[in-house]
Amino acid sequence: MKSFHIVIISILGLFIIAGCQGGGGDNNGAAPKTPFLGGTQGLEIKFIDDSPPKEVTDSGTFSFQSIVSLKNKGEFDLNRDQVKIDLIGFLPADFGASQDDLTGKKPEDNPTARKRDSEGNIVEPTETFAAFPSTDGNFNFGRSIPGNNIFIFRADVCYKYQTKAVSRLCVLRNLINVRKNDVCRPNEPKTVFTSGSPLKVSSFRETASGQDKVSFSFEVTHSATGNVFKEGDSTSPAADCPRDPREAREKENKVLVNVNTGLPNLRCVGLSSSTSGYITLVNGKRTVTCAQELDPGRNDFETNVEITLDYNYRDSVQQDVLVKHLVGS
Repeated sequence: MKSFHIVIISILGLFIIAGCQGGGGDNNGAAPKTPFLGGTQGLEIKFIDDSPPKEVTDSGTFSFQSIVSLKNKGEFDLNRDQVKIDLIGFLPADFGASQDDLTGKKPEDNPTARKRDSEGNIVEPTETFAAFPSTDGNFNFGRSIPGNNIFIFRADVCYKYQTKAVSRLCVLRNLINVRKNDVCRPNEPKTVFTSGSPLKVSSFRETASGQDKVSFSFEVTHSATGNVFKEGDSTSPAADCPRDPREAREKENKVLVNVNTGLPNLRCVGLSSSTSGYITLVNGKRTVTCAQELDPGRNDFETNVEITLDYNYRDSVQQDVLVKHLVGS
């Protein structure tokens, strides 16, 4: 009898172990219940190892390239024509290059976004590259310098990007006297989901502001370290992150906001066409408030509020290159 009990306990132990091992995935075998992966990055930018090297020599004795790696860690698909890369920080002629060699370069391939399918499987982005001065050219510090000197190699990357966000709006036939068993509650903060990107939407809150009207507000926040600029001409794919101080002041921190509830008679304060327009971020954030008129003959329901942000974004990576003087050259 004792040995029988030991066998039963062993079998139960195997079932428990198998159950623990089977539940290791994020979704436990179920489809994801949230629309986005999230995250605060757009393009991840870096120099590949030794390109540029940390140390080179003068007098035309060391040839090298500078290769920028781009990986789209956000959730907005980019075309290579929507990305512009400039290599700055040094005088091009010092390294045997021209200004044209270092300006407005595109990546070799489209920086497609990180994705998740309907079953929760994540498709990681593909790394793409841009070579300076060109794939068949090289930098070479030609002249002799009096001692060792440090030069800055900085890759500035300007690209178009988009943030999508989704929350829920509660609509009841009676917004004044909310009952315990109603399908939703209008007067409370709501969960908001934001796609992976440098800008986020947060602090979504709905309020009943009359028998046939609700208001809601949300905050747009810059959550990364780059610079936000006004989206350029929508007919042109090229991104625009101006360097001219006057033009930069006019376009910096401006974001195109579109709000859609799927219902008529939506009006958002400060947006030029009621549901769409530019906002200006102040200290990296801005609150948007909207009012939704409702059909008096409505039923109780919830509906999505979809928010889209369009902008140009500039980020960079930098490396110091030590040019060492060869004695006797």
